[in-house]
Amino acid sequence: MQEMGGVAAVGALVGLAWATTVGPLAASSPDQAAATDPSQSVQMSAGATRYEASCAACHGMGGVGTADGPPLIDVGAASVDFMLRTGRMPLPEPDARMTPKRPAYDDATIQAIVAYVSSLGQGPPIPGVQVTSATDIAAGRAAYVATCEACHGAAGRGDAVGGGSVAPPVLDPLPTQVGEAIRTGPGAMPAFGPGQLSDEQLAEIAGYLAFVRDKASPGGQPIGGGVGPVAEGYVAWIVYLVGLLVAARWIERRVRR
Repeated sequence: MQEMGGVAAVGALVGLAWATTVGPLAASSPDQAAATDPSQSVQMSAGATRYEASCAACHGMGGVGTADGPPLIDVGAASVDFMLRTGRMPLPEPDARMTPKRPAYDDATIQAIVAYVSSLGQGPPIPGVQVTSATDIAAGRAAYVATCEACHGAAGRGDAVGGGSVAPPVLDPLPTQVGEAIRTGPGAMPAFGPGQLSDEQLAEIAGYLAFVRDKASPGGQPIGGGVGPVAEGYVAWIVYLVGLLVAARWIERRVRR
């Protein structure tokens, strides 16, 4: 009876292993999920076609990479979506600098390419960054100062970071693109995972940048790229000193006469 019980236990374990690997309890792969959703299957097919026509020459068939472009396996949806929606990709030539510009593709094409490339492996998903009237702008400023200001500047207008790299302006990207950049770290920028910046902090940073972009500084002129009253103070001191020098010279000439 004990031998019968042992055989039954082994059989149960084998059955459980089969069910969770290739049986009904097995996790669906992206291709299997697409096969069960006709619309997703069409999108994946369209994405694969566009990828082969516009991306594979540099990034390789199946995203394996080539001498002209890095592999895209495991880059995730967030990275691909950011690169395409900000116009950084595709490049006119492999050695060209990535700069933000108008997207080369429409929304449907971008979604299709993102769906295909993200199915090639695991990577950060597109973050759901929502900026509302309740977003804590002060907390966003604190997070921006702590993690972003050193490279992108106090006013978010970008700056050189050394080694030929430039931190771009960050006022124009949409909130989702701000979150994508933080999560994936494009170019020389480091990536910040959820353990470093929470999803709530992504929204707060995006809200702060929107505030800086849309809310004009009260009074004064946007001298020095809108960094605040410091630049205006320097200009005022220069005008004052020049005026003082002119007045001193005028008094000196009057006395000599």
